Amino acid sequence: MQNETLSKLKVPAIGLIITGIINFLWGILSVVTNIYLFVTKQSHFANPLQNSAEQLGVIIGIAITVLSLAVSPIIIYGAIQMMKGNKYGLAKTSAILAIVPVTSCCFLAGIPLGIWALVVLNQPDVEMIFKGESNNRNLEPPLPPQNW
Repeated sequence: MQNETLSKLKVPAIGLIITGIINFLWGILSVVTNIYLFVTKQSHFANPLQNSAEQLGVIIGIAITVLSLAVSPIIIYGAIQMMKGNKYGLAKTSAILAIVPVTSCCFLAGIPLGIWALVVLNQPDVEMIFKGESNNRNLEPPLPPQNW
């Protein structure tokens, strides 16, 4: 019974791991690109206010990407723990973080995978696995009759 319950978690957890890895790699590429553009780019605007707005946009882009990079390991680690049936709160957190667009550049994949993971995590048998309880009590053989 426990293996069946853990198998429910496997596919959404693997999806979250892949989403976290892609998010991390995309974040590194984005930070490097934005820093390069910030340092080397010549502004096309004559107005200094427009130049400042353009620089501010690049800085905000870098900040959001750094936030996304910081969240990626949490998504990955939480998904790994989800697959093992450990750390229920972290597993739910990783699913929620994959859904939020600001924390994940892969939110188009993260939204359905995160929702799927949350639906599975909220099932009673799955919650019991995370709490360390199992339905194995029902699977034990009956005791022999007392008159033997």
